[in-house]
Amino acid sequence: MKRHTDALVALAETVPSIAVYVTLAENTDGSPVTAPYVVIHPSDGRDDADRLSAPDTVQHPRFTVHSVGKTYQQAAWVGEHLKAVLIVGGVGVVPVVSGESAGGFWYSSPQAIQVDTDASPALIYHTSECGFSSTPTA
Repeated sequence: MKRHTDALVALAETVPSIAVYVTLAENTDGSPVTAPYVVIHPSDGRDDADRLSAPDTVQHPRFTVHSVGKTYQQAAWVGEHLKAVLIVGGVGVVPVVSGESAGGFWYSSPQAIQVDTDASPALIYHTSECGFSSTPTA
């Protein structure tokens, strides 16, 4: 799971002016987290076989991503730019995963933009899901 997450983080970090966090938005030096930023929540997804008698070798890692901003415009901008680094010209970008042959990213946005009123000041976030398929080469 870590190699797959690292591949997504590497792509997300190419979006200018945003910080990228995995699972928890906090800075290691204790400084406050400021929007805009992205929080990636990884999952192993499911593994399946490409043939009936084959072992489970095709991996399908998936991620829930929160693109966070201080305003709707900022959260939407982050979400759009993240999608733009994962899907280029309508085609999913193929991540680089050591020891694996990966397929292109897919992307969806299953929920409307939300407001976190528990934070002070409130934060706006865009939720998306993405993932890819990958087969070990060794």
